Amino acid sequence: MTRQTTTTTLFSIALCVLFTTTSAWSASKLSRRELFHAAVSGAAAGVALAVPQASNAASDIDILVEELLASKSKIQEIPDLLQAKDWEKVRSILKTPPVNKLWNLGDSQNPVLKLAKETDNVDLFELKDELAYNLQMADELTYNNVFVYFQPGDGKIKIKEPTQAARKALEDLDQIITESKN
Repeated sequence: MTRQTTTTTLFSIALCVLFTTTSAWSASKLSRRELFHAAVSGAAAGVALAVPQASNAASDIDILVEELLASKSKIQEIPDLLQAKDWEKVRSILKTPPVNKLWNLGDSQNPVLKLAKETDNVDLFELKDELAYNLQMADELTYNNVFVYFQPGDGKIKIKEPTQAARKALEDLDQIITESKN
């Protein structure tokens, strides 16, 4: 849960407590001391409710890191598949979950962006872009290999370049995972 959501939740609880205690005060004519005691008790309850949400944030980070590890295990297969000239399997890995969330589905589903927001680590924003670029290049270069025989030009299959892009993406993922643990 983000800080903004936690703040919003605490503010909502405080307003409810204030409304409840004000209503109780006007209905039963509590003294100011009793009203103050009720408001402080309600605020303490609000803080107590927010503490489990903080522990949920830690579990959210763990879930996001697990998703990144799953993506990493999929991407590790790509260099061997490129050597075998199995273009469709490479593209399938890049275009299906969890890997496609890293570069192909937008920021709303990107686990690196979510991790950056959860951990307040601004370095992850730049790493997210580098990772997305490398995965996009691996996909584009692999896609070009599918059609090399039908296109004008030298007709050379490129294995080195998409392999380098995939390896660089793996380095980016390792760095993101390391940064998220700090």
